[in-house]
Amino acid sequence: MRYFQPERALIAPAMREERRRELDAMLRHLPQRRDDRLPAHAPLSLEARFHRTIVNIRQDVQRAKDVQTTHILRWLRS
Repeated sequence: MRYFQPERALIAPAMREERRRELDAMLRHLPQRRDDRLPAHAPLSLEARFHRTIVNIRQDVQRAKDVQTTHILRWLRS
């Protein structure tokens, strides 16, 4: 059986408010921490980002082809 604890009822709202303030502080610091971890390179131009995207797509396609070829070769050997 649970007993009513009036002191807990008085403390709970204050604890919730304190936790909410701590969470707000943590969430405000996240972008700053993320920026601190990222390299301090200059932002890439649109052309450079486009080129990087093309290179990444080519690598992904080649990787998929390699996987597919491996599966086909295994199938032919069996």
